[in-house]
Amino acid sequence: MPNFLRPGTSALGACLLLLAACQSYPSVPVPARMVAEKTHAQCIEQMQNAAQRPGGSRIVLTRAAFATEDRLSIVPSDSIQDAAGQPASGRTLGVPDVFRLTLNSGVCTMVREADARAAPLPACTCESIPKP
Repeated sequence: MPNFLRPGTSALGACLLLLAACQSYPSVPVPARMVAEKTHAQCIEQMQNAAQRPGGSRIVLTRAAFATEDRLSIVPSDSIQDAAGQPASGRTLGVPDVFRLTLNSGVCTMVREADARAAPLPACTCESIPKP
């Protein structure tokens, strides 16, 4: 008979031990990368929605997003316009959006660095990045 089921062991103690043994995901966010071969259309759509700027042009991502690292930088393609509404040549594009991919309690989450807004990506499969 296993030690935690010996006579005299409380049922609550046994349950706590079983719950601790079943916990396989970290409870704090850790850097993650996508499992590219499991990144399907619904996952890509969720990432694109999370990266979308209000009123901005449509974001297009591929399976390569977050495939090798936990950081993604997106430079807006919207050109800056002059006072007449024409594209201003020689001007820089808008400030890039930087996102981090984390794994938190088994859920992939995309976090915008500028405001720490987190968007869960339930259709995606990611894995934690091993520490060096």
